[in-house]
Amino acid sequence: MKKVFLFGTLLCLVAMFAACKKNGNGELSKAKVSHISYIDCKNHTDKLAKADPNFGDPDSVIISYADGSAYITHYNLLVNCGFELGGIVVDLDIDGSTITIDEHENPDGPLDRCLCTTDNSFQIDNIPHGTYTLVFKNWYPEPHSQTVTF
Repeated sequence: MKKVFLFGTLLCLVAMFAACKKNGNGELSKAKVSHISYIDCKNHTDKLAKADPNFGDPDSVIISYADGSAYITHYNLLVNCGFELGGIVVDLDIDGSTITIDEHENPDGPLDRCLCTTDNSFQIDNIPHGTYTLVFKNWYPEPHSQTVTF
């Protein structure tokens, strides 16, 4: 009889913990990038300081949320001029409620000996409601992060 009681108690505990709701970010692993669009180089330069005086401004990222997707526009993204032929890639790295966003030139595209700024827009699909820290990896002079609640 003790075995049945212990087994029943253990089964109830397992069921209770399995039913616990995660912090709202449990499905974040399904997040994916879609609809990447960008404009051609705004300017070309071989000097970082001349690329655009506003390229490191935190206000250069606009974020909105609707229907499970985050819509992000990054103004004055600093890239290699060769991106115009190879395109821009956006990679995500998810660690808990931190989403690291890496916007960069397509590694299969050509690289030029110049830099330029562009405006890059994309969306991240399958983001449940919750509070997240977004880290923009390709940010000069160091990564930029901000906390958002969707």
